[in-house]
Amino acid sequence: MITACGDKSQVSITSKSKQPDFTIDTTQFYLNSCHSLTGVFNHNGTIESKVILTFPYRPLSVCTDKQSQLNFDGTYLTVKICRTSFGAGGCGVEKFRTKDFENWQEYIGITWHDNEQYEAWRRLGSNSTKADEITKVVPVL
Repeated sequence: MITACGDKSQVSITSKSKQPDFTIDTTQFYLNSCHSLTGVFNHNGTIESKVILTFPYRPLSVCTDKQSQLNFDGTYLTVKICRTSFGAGGCGVEKFRTKDFENWQEYIGITWHDNEQYEAWRRLGSNSTKADEITKVVPVL
């Protein structure tokens, strides 16, 4: 059996010097390919490093760090990872978001309500086909 999830082994961010992938105020975030997202928090001078999201395992796939993104809109920290299955072309984007760095949602698609487009999100790990929350899509002009 051959399994993989990236071309890099999991390495603790404290064992190598690396620039953060994203920063919000004094909190730094580090993507570890297909594996995880780590937050480094500064609580009144006490530094704490914590894996805040472990991405769902997808056998026989790799992630491209160059196409992965972290964004913060003032409410949600959103993580987009670009995952490619071995033997397949192109990348399947997976999106996850959180308000508090503990409770995560995964993007499950687009839905429509009263002729308006919404993104559908469900609690990470849920097997429900229904969205737990929807967010209106605002067209970019």
